[in-house]
Amino acid sequence: MSDTVADPRRELAHAFLDRHAPGYDTLRAASSDASNRRYWRAAYPDGQTRIVMDSPPEKEPVAPFLDVHARLESADLPVPHIHARDLDRGFLLLDDLGSETLFAWQAEAKPAERATALADCRTQLVSLARVETDGLPAFDTSRLTTEMQLFDEWYRTGHLEASWSKTQHAEWQVLRDRIAARLAAMPPVFVHRDYHSRNLMHHAGEWAIIDFQDAVSGPLAYDLVSLLRDSYIDWPGEWVEREIDAFWGQARAAGLTDASREAFVEDFAWVAVQRHLKVLGIFARLSRRDGKHGYLDDLPLTWRHLQWALDRAPELAALRELLTGLEPENARD
Repeated sequence: MSDTVADPRRELAHAFLDRHAPGYDTLRAASSDASNRRYWRAAYPDGQTRIVMDSPPEKEPVAPFLDVHARLESADLPVPHIHARDLDRGFLLLDDLGSETLFAWQAEAKPAERATALADCRTQLVSLARVETDGLPAFDTSRLTTEMQLFDEWYRTGHLEASWSKTQHAEWQVLRDRIAARLAAMPPVFVHRDYHSRNLMHHAGEWAIIDFQDAVSGPLAYDLVSLLRDSYIDWPGEWVEREIDAFWGQARAAGLTDASREAFVEDFAWVAVQRHLKVLGIFARLSRRDGKHGYLDDLPLTWRHLQWALDRAPELAALRELLTGLEPENARD
């Protein structure tokens, strides 16, 4: 254990392991995410490994993680087992699911394997949507609006330094509120909120789910949008259309919706517009505020996904017009 550094949280992680799972050889950084959480990998002499989730309680309380974890585990969905916890200091000891995300795995997989994996994740979403939602936060107009404002504050104003007139800004507010109202009125189900390729781990023949602590009760199409219109993978268009159809059929059979295919596809498009506006704002904020500039590389694909969604939401033609000229610099010819 000579690999200590001047990092108070790391020292606390060592102390947590010494209390709950002593005898490890090394504790090394495993990964971090777009939040304040970090993950450490503890390696033991017998080859076993465990993950320490480091979630500073003043910034990222672990209670929501534990609540949603219990819901998913009760539904027999693949999530890492919790071996020990320290809520006061913000540490959990978890199964090590490895480092092979769907994003990493699919980059080396054959097309047929990629298509099968995408279909497997889509099928898992039907079970996910049926998870108990009692007590979860609602994906209400306030939350939806706040998310879309990230686009205005961090992407348009902060990143692009683009100006709008008072008239344009008033039009943005009307369109933003219209989108929020439309999504908030959709029948609610369990929503992971970040069901994408970097939060799905290839482990023991399944796609294990991580980063689920921000779950809400919201639109059925939301997690499907996160999967199929991923900001990190540009899935083939024909696969996307096929998986939308397949999910709609499965969801109807499961009693999750009675919407027509046309109505569901329209919901999917509106949800996609909201999510992509939010993600553009989040990526810009991660760069400007947190110094995580690599996320700027993901702006062009997110922008293209936004245009795809606007193509399928003709009632939002005014928004497409308003956004003209706001494409990322690294997506311009």
